[in-house]
Amino acid sequence: MEKKFTTKEVVVVAMVAAVIGVIYTLLDWAYMPLSAVLGTVFMELTFGVYMLSAAMPMYLVRKPGFAIFGALVTAGVNLLLGSPYGLQLVLAGFLEGLAVEIAYAVVDRYQGSMKNLVLSGILGPIFVLCRDAFFWGTPWSYGTAVAAGVVIVRFFSAIVLTTIIVKVITAALAKTGVLKGFKCVQK
Repeated sequence: MEKKFTTKEVVVVAMVAAVIGVIYTLLDWAYMPLSAVLGTVFMELTFGVYMLSAAMPMYLVRKPGFAIFGALVTAGVNLLLGSPYGLQLVLAGFLEGLAVEIAYAVVDRYQGSMKNLVLSGILGPIFVLCRDAFFWGTPWSYGTAVAAGVVIVRFFSAIVLTTIIVKVITAALAKTGVLKGFKCVQK
């Protein structure tokens, strides 16, 4: 497995991460009003979208460091565009990136397999739930039933929604030719 980053990989990942950062900013501003209407548990479906900042870069390139790089670029763009969540989103992005890095390092060694995606979708929510519990006491402060719902929906979203979106975006990018030479399109 080649570990050296290429300029094309860095540029493509940075561009994808920047677009994700714009999407996150729009989602951030809609999150609070929507959660007031739809409820905390329902809004946890968005967690799978938030995992994209780390999952997408790693799935595209499949080299150590790209999940954290993508997550931090996304967080930087998100911050510069005025996310109401401030520096906490940098910590969340880093934790999601770390989760994806671990998942790809310990299972199927950077193959982008379903095992890599599923383990990423398990570790990401665990790491971010630890942050949430440490800083805000959530989801445990909601009560047992809501906390259980939050955890279940977050895991579902991180495993299923993230995997579907990553695969769809990768297929769309591959059709443009921008991923030529990337491991994700090699047979």
